[in-house]
Amino acid sequence: MDSRKYEELLARYLRGECTDDERALLDQWFDSLDADVPLPASEEEKERLLSSNWEALAARTTRPAPVHHSRRNWLRPVAAAALVVLALSLSWYFLLTPARPSLSHTKSSPADHPAVIERVNTAAGPLRLVLRDSSVVTLQPGGVLRYVAEFALDKREVTLVGEAFFEVQKDPKRPFLVYANDLVTKVLGTSFYVQASPAEKNVTVTVRTGKVSVYSPKLATTTKTDSDPETIGVVLTPNQQVTYLGEELRFVKTLVQKPALLVPSGEQSVFTFQNAPVARIFAALEKMYGVDIVYDEELMSNCFITTSLESEDLYDTLTILCRLLGAGYKVIDAQVVITGTGCP
Repeated sequence: MDSRKYEELLARYLRGECTDDERALLDQWFDSLDADVPLPASEEEKERLLSSNWEALAARTTRPAPVHHSRRNWLRPVAAAALVVLALSLSWYFLLTPARPSLSHTKSSPADHPAVIERVNTAAGPLRLVLRDSSVVTLQPGGVLRYVAEFALDKREVTLVGEAFFEVQKDPKRPFLVYANDLVTKVLGTSFYVQASPAEKNVTVTVRTGKVSVYSPKLATTTKTDSDPETIGVVLTPNQQVTYLGEELRFVKTLVQKPALLVPSGEQSVFTFQNAPVARIFAALEKMYGVDIVYDEELMSNCFITTSLESEDLYDTLTILCRLLGAGYKVIDAQVVITGTGCP
């Protein structure tokens, strides 16, 4: 009896259409399961065993099996049918499925699935969290941070809902990744803010120190690009921020509302100028705030200014300088673009 006819026999039994001889055959196989049946040692032997007739399977047992017709043993053929259906299913699975790694290589271990920690800030003020790598996360009220107790050897990953400020310890071999909605923020060691509202898909990343890479795997998939998703993202430096518009799948990069001074307060006295070329003054501003200032150097080569850059507000300083130059400025793609007619 081949496997197809055998399956038909089982189907007839479950429908109550088996003959007494067929039911006895099921009883005989059930009793034979108690015997010491040698297991197939190879895929070829599995196939031969599966395709052999029913009598051959029964003959592999080490003792004959009695035939039971007693009414009180009516459950035994049911169990036999279920067991053999399972055996057949597993046999066909092993025969038709490509070879897989052995269980010893695929079995999950605590290292594969480390414990996940979830911290929720239910307080009215910020919650300071110190991670195992000594990075510090200041979680704002209502925020949720998820991370594993032990980071992987090649990366450090956390998931954020809400708003948090990250102070990441430097580790060039293990980048720090923050997942928020559809956005990934990747750093090696720096400080930055992430705002990811659970009510909308927009995410804003603001850099205080260092440099971060911000990208969206979903954007890369939507645009059907084969390149690394990080290559179609943006890179942020201090005083820059980007808002990822999740509905529109695009980035809007700009300067922060109030750029912070990046030089020690003791060095600010150096930025006092007496009849200095405007190029030197713009270079000083770039150093103080970490911004790029774009202007027509040739057009403004004759411009000289006497001033002191004592204001801690970049935009106030730019407004004063532009008035002296008869010029104007705009912030475009996190750069300050100055336009004017030059100096006589």
